[in-house]
Amino acid sequence: MTAKKRLMERAPHWTEEQAARPLRAVEGEDSVDEWGDLAMLHDTGTAETMRRLAEEEHAAGQKPW
Repeated sequence: MTAKKRLMERAPHWTEEQAARPLRAVEGEDSVDEWGDLAMLHDTGTAETMRRLAEEEHAAGQKPW
């Protein structure tokens, strides 16, 4: 049985498109939607947070790690 058929059995009220969406996400398709590329947003946000943390630690006289 395919994953899509199992999804349809567990969520019979879902449409074919609703069942296909999570499968595409898991397979790496459609990683960019109307919200944008969340992986890139996450990477950018993490890098910005680490940069600010390093600046705060430097200002406090702590050694970089």
